[in-house]
Amino acid sequence: MVKQRDRARLDAVASAVASAPRRDLLDALASGPRSMSDLAEQFGMTLPALDKHVRVLSNAGLLRKSKTGRVTRLELVPGSLQPLSDWAMTNRLFWSNHLDRLAGLFEPAATPSEPEPEPEPEPEPEPENPEENR
Repeated sequence: MVKQRDRARLDAVASAVASAPRRDLLDALASGPRSMSDLAEQFGMTLPALDKHVRVLSNAGLLRKSKTGRVTRLELVPGSLQPLSDWAMTNRLFWSNHLDRLAGLFEPAATPSEPEPEPEPEPEPEPENPEENR
């Protein structure tokens, strides 16, 4: 059951970061909390358009909203990208190991062999005799 919940979380995180505008929002929030109106202005979005992206990121557990008066602030949830990072690392190791084994099938087996003899130096050309050419 835990595995299914972890998979659902990974799917939500992966889906949330699949959108370039949402990744841009995460990048903008990496320097610290920001107000929604500041972010909407920075990205040239209306507040409703920004809110749609914020809801997806919030539902995936990547950011949290807090409201003080009329100002809604957003901040990243520390460690929230870890499931995606763990999945990527596991798959990177899997494929790296498999590709290394595959490469081993195509490389010649390392067998001790005699060193190749050095090529013999080419003989120097004999100087032409000017008397013979007359």
